[in-house]
Amino acid sequence: MNLPLVSTLGRWAIDRSQSYNQMVHILVQALGALVRLAPFNPAIFFVLIRQIYFTAVQPLTIITVSALILGSITVHILLRILIGLGAYEQIGEFLITAMLHHIAPITCTLIIVLRSGTAVLTEMALMKINREIATLGVLGVPVEEYLYLPRLLAFLIAGPCLSFCFCFIGLLGGFFTLGFLHDITFASYLDRLLFAVDVSDVLILIAKSTIMAGLVCLVALQRGMSVQRSFTEVPIRLIQGMIQTVTLIIAVEVVFNLF
Repeated sequence: MNLPLVSTLGRWAIDRSQSYNQMVHILVQALGALVRLAPFNPAIFFVLIRQIYFTAVQPLTIITVSALILGSITVHILLRILIGLGAYEQIGEFLITAMLHHIAPITCTLIIVLRSGTAVLTEMALMKINREIATLGVLGVPVEEYLYLPRLLAFLIAGPCLSFCFCFIGLLGGFFTLGFLHDITFASYLDRLLFAVDVSDVLILIAKSTIMAGLVCLVALQRGMSVQRSFTEVPIRLIQGMIQTVTLIIAVEVVFNLF
């Protein structure tokens, strides 16, 4: 038996189980703070507004650019293929499925990971090392109310909101950018989209983007809080957090495709 391999797999399994257990603990603490109506505290509400601005408002520029590029590519390729096959009447169904089910939630989640997830993880880690979190405890400030809940709510709000913006810009902006290359009117294009979209498509977009964004925040909080004393741990936890986040995004995508 390959003992080093077994030992490595064992350490990996223990690390993952401890990580997910701590993520669940953070989630329970944040939900408890929400039940206690912590966001109505003026200080916590101010933190929440700042987190929403940083997570959901500031990324709008990169969301717009990404949506225009990916939307243009998607619209152009699908229009060319379907028109060539004489199946233009199915353009709306294919576009809605591609954008709402896959491209929008995954792209927006990756942007949140790279921009906000790394920031939250690094912030938590530095606060832990500088003993700022311990100071909050001494002052009687609940960490779950002041740190966990505002960031988790901000991520949960940012996920679906950014995904909706991405879909709107990608579908409409994509046609304006490349749709003129095809003999199709905008009215006809819009009719196809409205005919194809269904409530279930919107629910899938909301559910997938919300779950993915929430997992990103929980991973960032957990990995940041797992730092002990050394600044050299921060990049290690950052890399571990990014790998774990990408793994969870893939897992969520697989689950939604299966069910």
